[in-house]
Amino acid sequence: MGGQIMRKFLILLSTTLMLGLLGSSAQANTMRCERELISRGDNQGEVLAACGEPVFATQKTIYRSGIPNRRFGTFSVGNGYYADITRRELLVHNRSTVAVPVEVWTYNFGPRVFMREVTFVDGRVDRIRTLGYGHRK
Repeated sequence: MGGQIMRKFLILLSTTLMLGLLGSSAQANTMRCERELISRGDNQGEVLAACGEPVFATQKTIYRSGIPNRRFGTFSVGNGYYADITRRELLVHNRSTVAVPVEVWTYNFGPRVFMREVTFVDGRVDRIRTLGYGHRK
């Protein structure tokens, strides 16, 4: 009898911990601006409309290479070469290189709220990071 109670308690405890971990990871990739919720996959226009101009922004280009992947709309056109309609790629001998724009926007919501850093890869939210407390504007 005591073993069954302990087993149920351990199952309940582990379930509660797992749900807590899942909930915290979901919050890490979302951000609230006024009444809008920004999350991974949103485009820059949506973020700009919901949150306004960032206080700081940086831009860079990264280069990704590798065998083309179907999730980017790549398909075979014969003789081992590939074509990609949705990306500007240099394609040679089953290899591709893609220039991908990366922007990092920083939002300051005031001294009583954490600042947020939003990373865009190819125009879409890739990561939202929580920084320290903001400062007066």
